[in-house]
Amino acid sequence: MMRSRISPALAVACLLLGCARKSGRTPAILFPESNEVPGWSKVGETRTFEAANLWQYIDGDAEKYIGAGVRKTLTANYRYGDSIEATADVHLMATADGPRKIMDSESAADSQPVALGDDARLYGASLVFRKGRYFVRLVAFKQSPEVGKALVELARGIDRKLEQQIWNESGHSGTQGNRQTAVEPQAFC
Repeated sequence: MMRSRISPALAVACLLLGCARKSGRTPAILFPESNEVPGWSKVGETRTFEAANLWQYIDGDAEKYIGAGVRKTLTANYRYGDSIEATADVHLMATADGPRKIMDSESAADSQPVALGDDARLYGASLVFRKGRYFVRLVAFKQSPEVGKALVELARGIDRKLEQQIWNESGHSGTQGNRQTAVEPQAFC
């Protein structure tokens, strides 16, 4: 009887291709689609920045994130009705200490605590929160009375996506509560 053997090089190549394919789906799963959060529409494609090229996106502040263990930053643009444009950034860190380090490095002056994730603050036209090994920053490009409430709702939508991702990363599959999962565990190879 003849046995088939897979060479180690072929096995590694298949593993890398599988990770590339899975991580290609990752950006979309961390951000709500248009109208998944009432009133918010996702505009354009999600962009991804690895730690090595984060300076191209966060010029001047990239070292703070790299020092906190950032692995990858995902960013997406949103529009709330016709009045508010915002950017949402999700930073994936090596450990949960990274988001805590970033959060602690920023002043809480003139902010309001928000019941969201592990810790959250609203600063008028921006909102930051951390959840597990994720740090999220939302920035609106307009100051108005409705901006804070709208940002909190978008942040809650991202928080739900992160909750599902964390659930899947822990090796679970199937459903969490009443939600179906569509994400494979270890989506961030």
